[in-house]
Amino acid sequence: MSTERNERWQQLLSGHRLGSTRTPELQDERTEFDKDYDRIVFSSAFRRLHDKTQVFPLSTSDYTRTRLTHSIEASCVGRTLGQLAGKALNRQNVKVDPSHLGTLVAAACLAHDIGNPPFGHSGEAAIQHWAEKKLVPPAESSPSAPSPFATETEWKDLVNFEGNAQGFRILSRLQARERQGGMRYTVATLGAMSKYPRPSVIPGRERDKSRISEKKFGYFQDDAALACEAYRRLCLQERGPGVFARHPLAFLVEAADDICYAVIDLEDSAMLGLIPIDKACALLENVARVRGGYIPPAELQPESRLGALRSSAIGVLIHECVVLFSEVVGEMEQGRWEQSLASARESVSGLLKEITRITREKGYESERVLQIESAGFRTLGGLLDMFASAVVKDSPNKEEKKLRQLLPLEFLQRPGAHEPDRHEAIRRLSPYQRLLCVTDYISGMTDGNAVELYQRLSGIKLPA
Repeated sequence: MSTERNERWQQLLSGHRLGSTRTPELQDERTEFDKDYDRIVFSSAFRRLHDKTQVFPLSTSDYTRTRLTHSIEASCVGRTLGQLAGKALNRQNVKVDPSHLGTLVAAACLAHDIGNPPFGHSGEAAIQHWAEKKLVPPAESSPSAPSPFATETEWKDLVNFEGNAQGFRILSRLQARERQGGMRYTVATLGAMSKYPRPSVIPGRERDKSRISEKKFGYFQDDAALACEAYRRLCLQERGPGVFARHPLAFLVEAADDICYAVIDLEDSAMLGLIPIDKACALLENVARVRGGYIPPAELQPESRLGALRSSAIGVLIHECVVLFSEVVGEMEQGRWEQSLASARESVSGLLKEITRITREKGYESERVLQIESAGFRTLGGLLDMFASAVVKDSPNKEEKKLRQLLPLEFLQRPGAHEPDRHEAIRRLSPYQRLLCVTDYISGMTDGNAVELYQRLSGIKLPA
């Protein structure tokens, strides 16, 4: 049994690089996962997270987290989760290097939000809303109102636009566009970051709502061949054409994200005065007490006490998730586990739900956040109107031709087929692919850049 599990983990930790024919350099001083981590950190898509919403869009406070700081903090939590999970596997006679698992999970955590559009989840909703209102589904196509989509899956890719799928697209295609596989990350890193390894439409059936891996989707139809290549290299269980079970380490990436969302968003809300600090401290103290975590003295300054309790609560949550991981990892290896670690651990799930409820009510739904998110709908919808019309049409008008010139040529390129003429590059793409080029461009913008460009193109504000 241990031999079989060791072979299984060799597959799950494959250093094969997507799109590459080269053999991993096993003797290199840096592991393949170290290289993945570094490639993500040095990427422009990762840098742009510094001005993308975590919870509080366009915040004027120098304290609150952005997507960049959230991703870095999740990566720190993920590294610890991976290392401790590796040690737990060692105790079960599975021969893995805990430090390698730590680096792999940390790299996947760095990239887990890299596909999020401006204005966070509200930005996703804005793109979905625009697509539903403006794009004709293939079943309703007619000569007077043709659909830009050849299949229902292509239409669902836009109507249910998903930041997780955009993240896979960035790592596997949009970086280093000229070659197959983009920056060619290891399939292990791509597997660990894929919480939903399935397309937007599951062939022959509806999604199974009891499976957390089918809650959303993880890759666009345009990237299906790359995704399936990665998941099949990892030997993930294929439940149907293109529909896979999660990589076991994806549960640790999800846990790191869940821990940071719950604890750190609560801290941000308290520091902005949206939740009383003593209330936030009480909530975190309940978590810390689950496993005898450090409880700072009551006379400590409120901000210092909040920080200490945040640290203590995170430590307890890490421990609880690793304990559960070690108990159910065998089921994960077989593709049978379908719950998040944080929600399945009874000792903390109720406490985290209460924290999330209060943070959503007082923080996520505060007046300023709702006002800016509403403005984000208009901003992204307006940009999509402009650029989609310019790119999808075969015969653009004068205004649309100018907009075509503003869309960076690199977004129109395909691997191995660089086309210097912008109009010819567009002509070679299907209408669906043209729309993806537009969402690639707009979803990649920072919050501030999206607002600035929309104001300029709408005539509200002219270039300096």
